[in-house]
Amino acid sequence: MKKLFLMLSLLPFLAAAQQAYTLTAKLPNLKTPSKAYLAFVKNGAWVETDSTEVKNGKFQFTGQLDEPKNVIVAVRPANATSNSQRDYIGFILENAKVTLESQTTLADATVSGSLAEKEDKEREAMVRPLTAKIMSLQKEYGKKNAAGEYEKSLEDRKMAGDSISKLVAEIKSTNRKFAETHLNSYAGLAAYNLYVLDSKFVAKEEEPLFHRFSAALKSSPLGKRTLEKIEIGKRRQEGSKATDFTQNDQNGKPFTLSSLRGKYVLVDFWASWCIPCRAENPNVVKAYNALKGDKFEIVSVSLDAGKEQWLAAIETDGMPWIHVSDLKYWKNEVALMYGINSVPQNILLDPNGVIVAKNLRGENLTELLKKYIK
Repeated sequence: MKKLFLMLSLLPFLAAAQQAYTLTAKLPNLKTPSKAYLAFVKNGAWVETDSTEVKNGKFQFTGQLDEPKNVIVAVRPANATSNSQRDYIGFILENAKVTLESQTTLADATVSGSLAEKEDKEREAMVRPLTAKIMSLQKEYGKKNAAGEYEKSLEDRKMAGDSISKLVAEIKSTNRKFAETHLNSYAGLAAYNLYVLDSKFVAKEEEPLFHRFSAALKSSPLGKRTLEKIEIGKRRQEGSKATDFTQNDQNGKPFTLSSLRGKYVLVDFWASWCIPCRAENPNVVKAYNALKGDKFEIVSVSLDAGKEQWLAAIETDGMPWIHVSDLKYWKNEVALMYGINSVPQNILLDPNGVIVAKNLRGENLTELLKKYIK
């Protein structure tokens, strides 16, 4: 009875212990005096948060996490003068006893004890062959001769492009299946967040899967971020009322989207540094010249960081419509509002400000727009 009482009294402490991590590394062949560093992502950048001496080829970090996190563990010689001399590994750390072991370098270490890392590696193994095929096709059909001309014909390159598109779709399908079979797993929700909710996901199609995850996962920090991502995705969903915004134009004057009510408006997200955007601009110019007037307008939202480059691109590409930007690069407030994390992208609004189409592009852009503009 006393033993039972003792065990019950220890339960709170045992539970607390499970909410911490112990990360132990064993590198028996590391003889050079070195220091180990632990880094997490903070505000989009890797930040070293802890360090310790390596003794007899071993080191250890301890701490607590609110959820599994991607980390980098690095080892640098004590007399190192630059980061280029470091040996490192990246993986998913969670509140558990996690071990890194290697007879060679830290980069080749085996990670054990992290279920999230183990499951994510299983997902990567399924996707890797498909990614390799894409890279092979890009290398083969992207070759150019000494004159800078493609070695493969345009028809062959289009066929390769179709094959790559199918492989990209297969990768997304593979990640979706992984998420569907890991509804109680952090790795499953992470795959859903990163790869199913990709840069152009359709919220109404992808949201049902989110609600199949466990209640604990949905209420976790990752779950809350995922739901927020879905809600933002709804802002660029067809049938939704476009969220209004105000941003300065190239002359520094505020422009408000709703000031164009009564017109069809193509809101185009682009940047001067974006090669596909610049390649698409002639099609947009052609469409604007054919449709401009009382019924149609274009508003280009630039994800540039430098005003000179932005204005130079507008002039070079001959784009005589409305341009806005806050010059905050990927943190452009309008882009964040609409969940834009890749360019080019666009949405077409009807005269009432309702989104009727998105990502219309190509040589037949004018004809595509005419289908919607009454």
